[in-house]
Amino acid sequence: MKKMMNMKKTFAAILAASMAASASVAENQELLESKVDSINAKRGLELTGSIRALAQRSTFSTDNDPSAINKMPNTEKAEFVTADLNFGFRPWESVRTNATIRLEGGMQDYFAAATKSLSVAWLNAEGNIGNSIYWVVGDFRQQYSPLTLFLPSLDIMYEAQIFARKRHMAQKDQFIEGNQRNLQGANIQFRKNLNESLGEVRAEAMFARINRTAVLDLGGAEGNILPNDAVFGASQSANMDKFLAAGNFELLPLNRNLYVGVTPMYIFDNEKSYSYTYRHKTDEDGIGLPNNLDTNHVDINPYELNAQNTIIVSGRVGADIAGIMKNQNLVANLTGEFAMSNDKVYTQVQQQPVAPVEGEEATPVVTKPTFTSENKTGMAVLVNANVGYKTETMGAKLVADVVFNDSNWFNNMAQSPSFFARRVQNSDKDGMTIKYGVHSPLYSSFDALYNYTPKFSPVNTELGTDDNAFSSSKNNAKSYVFANFHKNSWNTNVYTRNQLALLELLMDPALQMSLPNGLATSNRVGGRANLIANYKDFAEVQGLFSMFNQVKALQGFKAGSFMEFGGGAKVDIFKMLGFSKPLEISGSYKHSERSIEAETGAFTSKVASNFVNAGLYVQYLPRLGFNAGLQMINTEYEFANNPYTALAPLDKSEQLHWMVGVDYNVAEHAWLAINFGMINVKNTYKINQASKGSLNLPNYAPALEGDEFRIYESKFSQMILEASLNVEF
Repeated sequence: MKKMMNMKKTFAAILAASMAASASVAENQELLESKVDSINAKRGLELTGSIRALAQRSTFSTDNDPSAINKMPNTEKAEFVTADLNFGFRPWESVRTNATIRLEGGMQDYFAAATKSLSVAWLNAEGNIGNSIYWVVGDFRQQYSPLTLFLPSLDIMYEAQIFARKRHMAQKDQFIEGNQRNLQGANIQFRKNLNESLGEVRAEAMFARINRTAVLDLGGAEGNILPNDAVFGASQSANMDKFLAAGNFELLPLNRNLYVGVTPMYIFDNEKSYSYTYRHKTDEDGIGLPNNLDTNHVDINPYELNAQNTIIVSGRVGADIAGIMKNQNLVANLTGEFAMSNDKVYTQVQQQPVAPVEGEEATPVVTKPTFTSENKTGMAVLVNANVGYKTETMGAKLVADVVFNDSNWFNNMAQSPSFFARRVQNSDKDGMTIKYGVHSPLYSSFDALYNYTPKFSPVNTELGTDDNAFSSSKNNAKSYVFANFHKNSWNTNVYTRNQLALLELLMDPALQMSLPNGLATSNRVGGRANLIANYKDFAEVQGLFSMFNQVKALQGFKAGSFMEFGGGAKVDIFKMLGFSKPLEISGSYKHSERSIEAETGAFTSKVASNFVNAGLYVQYLPRLGFNAGLQMINTEYEFANNPYTALAPLDKSEQLHWMVGVDYNVAEHAWLAINFGMINVKNTYKINQASKGSLNLPNYAPALEGDEFRIYESKFSQMILEASLNVEF
C-alpha cells in the first residue's frame, strides 16, 4: 500500500509539472526560435543547441527473494537536466569557431551546487580557402566507408516511436551522429567539380588523437570495461597516446555517376609518450594490480602494455547505373570495396618463476610479462548492391551486402561498436556484478538500449563514522562501488585488440549476434539482403535474410555459422484515409541464430533469439498524441557457456517490455512525454552446488547439494514511470 501511495504521489507530481509545461512548451519553442533567429541575424554569431530533461522512477520487484536477502534499495530515481548550447563565432567570412557548452544538473539535488557541472564538450575552429578547400582544427566528425572509418550501430526494424525517442536521447548524450566517429585533431578537405566528364574530385587528409595517456582508476567504472578484473582489455586507461593519420581520395566522373576511392590509414601509439604512475600498495582485493607488480612505480595500464601499429589501405569502385541511363524510376547502383590491414600482434611469453636464492624466504619471483610480436596481414571485401524500381505511388528495392573478411583482418577505427551493453536502472540491486553487463543477474536488453543516467551515485554497502570507513570495508574499497559514474550503453570509444576480444564475451546475443562489429567484423564470410517495398509515404514493408560463416574455426570447434531472417511493416492509417494527423501502426520480427559444432562432434553450441517489435502512435489533437510500444526477446542457449556463465549456464531468457504514454509534440525533435512501462524478465539457469556465488546469479539464488544440474528460474520486473523533455533548436 505504501509503495502504491508513493507511486501515486510521484505520478501526480510528474503529471502536474508536465501539464504546466505542456501549456507553454509550444509558445516557449516559438519564443526560443525567435530569439535564436534574432541572435543569428547579427553578423558573426550563431546559436543552436538542445535541452533534455528526464524525471524517471524505476522500481524493482521479484518473488524469488521473499526473505529480502538482497537489502539494497528497490527504487532508483533519475532526475536531471542537460543543456547543450552551441556557439558559432565568425570573426571573418572564411573563419568560424564553434563551442558546445554543456550544463548539467540533478533535479533531486537542486540546492547542492557541487552536483551541477559546466563543461566545454565540443570545441573547434573551421574555415574555407576559396570555394574548394575546407579545414577544421579541434573536434570534428568523419566517416569514409564501413571498412575504413565508421561507427557501427544497431538496426532495430520498425522500432516503436516511444522507444526510438528514448534511444535518441541516450545517443545524443554521447554526441553520436549516425555512423560518424568523433575525432580530435586537424582535417583538411579539397573539393572541385572539374567538368561533366571528369566529374568531381575530392581529396582529404587528417591527423587525429583517438586516445591519450590517461591515469584512470583501475577500479573505477568510468572509462573501464571490467573494473578491478585482472584480464587483458579490462581497463581503458592508456600508457601511450594513440593517433590516426589518414588520407582519402575520391573521383566521381560522368557527372558523379561513377566512383573511385582510395583510403590509406595509419593507427599507432607514440611509444615516446609511454608513462608510469604511482599507486598505493594493496592486496589482490584492492585495485586489482597483478601479483607480479610489487612496486608503487607501475604501468598506468598493466593490461595494455604494447604499442599499436596498424596500417589499412582501402580501394573502392562504384557505379550508379540508373544515373548513367538517366532513368529516374530505376534504382541500380553497385559499390565494391577491398581493404587490407597489416597489424603488429603481440603474444605473451609464458615465463617460469625464478628460483629463490638459498637461505632466503622461499617466495618465487615473477618478472614483468614479456611478449613476442609478428605482423599479420588481413583482408576484407565488401560488395553492396541496390536494385529496384519506383514510381510516384509505389516502389520496391533490394539492398544486398556480400562480405569476406578473414580472421587476420583488423581495423579498430571501423570495428569498435557504438553499443556496449551495460546495466542502467536499479543497478544497486546487482552490487558488484553490475560491471558484467549482459552477464549481470538483473540485466535486460531493453534497459541497456534505452536508459541512461549522466551521473549516478551508488548506495554504499557499509557505513562507518571514522575516516577509514571506506578503506577498511572490503566491499567499499573498490572505488566504482561508491564513486559517481555515468551509466550509458552508447559511446564513440575506439577499442584496442584486447578490448574488442573482451567485448565479444560481453556482447548481447539478442542484439549483436551476426556482425557485432558491423560490416567490418573479422572472420566472416557471407551476405545479407533486405527487400523494401512502399506505397506512397504511408505504407512500407520489408523482409531481411542473412547468412554468415566463420572463415577460420575457433580452437576446438569447427567453423561456426550465423543466420538471421525476419520482416516487418508500418502503415499510417489516417494518411491513407486522407487525414492530416498520423495514426501509425508498426511491427517487426527477427530471428537470429548462431551454431558452432565441436571439433570432435560431441556437441554443438547454439544460441537462438527471437525479437518482436510493435508500435502505435496517434495524434488526436493538433499537438497531443498517444504512444505505445511492445517488445519481446526470447533467447535459448545450448552449450553456449563462457567464463562468466560456466558455473551457472543460462538455459533460456524471456524478456518483455511495454510502455504507453502521452506526448505534446512540437516538432520532430521537440516533445514533452509522460510514459509508464514495465520490463519483465525470466532467466532459466542450470545450477548445482558449485553454482552458489556465480557472477550471473542473484545473491538470493538457492544453494543446492550434489553435482547434478537442476533448473532454477529467476524472475524480476522493473516498473518505469518517467517524464521527458527534448528540444533541439
